[in-house]
Amino acid sequence: MNRTKVVIADDEVPIRERLRLFAWDRHGFELAGEARHGQEALELCSRVQPGIVVTDIVMPMMNGLELTGRLKERQPELQVILLTCHREFDYVHQALALGACGYLLKATYRDQDLLDALRKAKERLPRPESYPLTQPFEADASAAPATGVRYEIRQALAFMEKHIAESVDLQSAAAQVGLSPNYFGLLFRRETGVSFHEYVRRKRLERAAYLLCNSHLKVYEVAAEAGFSNYRYFTDVFYQEYGESPREYRGRHG
Repeated sequence: MNRTKVVIADDEVPIRERLRLFAWDRHGFELAGEARHGQEALELCSRVQPGIVVTDIVMPMMNGLELTGRLKERQPELQVILLTCHREFDYVHQALALGACGYLLKATYRDQDLLDALRKAKERLPRPESYPLTQPFEADASAAPATGVRYEIRQALAFMEKHIAESVDLQSAAAQVGLSPNYFGLLFRRETGVSFHEYVRRKRLERAAYLLCNSHLKVYEVAAEAGFSNYRYFTDVFYQEYGESPREYRGRHG
């Protein structure tokens, strides 16, 4: 069985010890390492390349917010689960906006809660078959300069972040960085681990979740601000992603 690598980061020894005792192997995961603070976690992730990171929010050296942002910048497909206290909910909302996929309350979470969060995170990871390059892509890539490829993807990501509320599509993003749509789409998947359309969908949902918790906009206004032109579609995909309606999400997390 291919086990998903997990890294844990927390400055509290009892929390790390509790996580260490979780039955990782039995559930298809591998505890690939543990860190005492964010900087150590960042360096550890560079070495072991986990699919999931379980991290505290308040830590020395580098907090969980900065760690989440740095990890998602380097590896957008990596999934982050937060460990938090009730009083840190403002930080949770910020981390969710940065791309974290969920959180657990330190004082009350059970092993089943951790397992549910891990399974949800694992579902969001790209399938292994998405990594190999197809022959057409290899042929196209050989004609492109080796340098600047990652820069072009970063430019595309910045363009998408800036225009996420607008009608961003693969063609416009490809044109922005001077690549053909077909080549850009293949390159984007290779660099991020997900398709362009899936990435945009996730970012719009993350934006919507943030606005639901941090604004007084009506739900249909949140949908529009996050780039969803069809309100019914927005509520459907939001429920699929978070397991509750936008109104329920705001009631629980806002």
